[in-house]
Amino acid sequence: MNYKEILIFDISSEYGHFRKFNTTTSPLTYSIPTRSAITGLIGAILGIEREIGANKFRDGVTPLAELLSRKNASIAIQLLKPVKKVNVGFNLVSTKNFRDYFNINDKDNKGSIKDAYRRTQIEFELLKNPSFRIFITWENQDLFQKLIENVKNNKTHFTPYLGLSQFTAQLEFVDVCQIESSETDAYENVVTAINLSQIKGDKPILFDYESAKYTSDTMPVEMRSDRVITDYADILLETNGKPVQAKFDKIYKTKAYGNISFL
Repeated sequence: MNYKEILIFDISSEYGHFRKFNTTTSPLTYSIPTRSAITGLIGAILGIEREIGANKFRDGVTPLAELLSRKNASIAIQLLKPVKKVNVGFNLVSTKNFRDYFNINDKDNKGSIKDAYRRTQIEFELLKNPSFRIFITWENQDLFQKLIENVKNNKTHFTPYLGLSQFTAQLEFVDVCQIESSETDAYENVVTAINLSQIKGDKPILFDYESAKYTSDTMPVEMRSDRVITDYADILLETNGKPVQAKFDKIYKTKAYGNISFL
């Protein structure tokens, strides 16, 4: 067994969208944020900038993807409200001819708007009133303590949002506490989303077919600084936010907030 300090905070918004990697013209959303979306949120809270150009960073700046890699940080996500999805049409503008983009009143000799200004409506699947609890441990103690202070004071450097910049996120500090990690052969109630690569046994999950509803998705769980996904995992979630009984290689326990599993 060992003990670590963990930060717990809640995030919510009116809407959210975390685009599935295998959708095209009608973007679908995951039911919870991806791990990379949470690292981006933490970067916004701390003011850690992304690239200044394609794969280019300021001198001396460590990319956020490296700072919050699974080697350096552990992140778990709990669903606080039942998953509710709605479809909303977005009007998108073509920027094919970017130099002419701002000449919105310019027309060709036939009087029609140029291709550069043509709009198309795409239907997005959105999360309605999403709310999540984030658990994070981080080896970088300087940044970890700064993150704790910022969340406590509801202070962010950049505006945090849930997937799309229109969906501003609200942060709420919950606690900083100790967690205990242990190995067990028993079924444990886990309140967070489960990385199925971490479960064990012939029947690793006890499904409640009468009152629970489950969903699983293949989600990215590790991304390089050049935005190349290096690892995917199947993630299981009870869509009403109920705990899931499962057997794990290693389980993490908090006294007041339940058992968690890191992505």
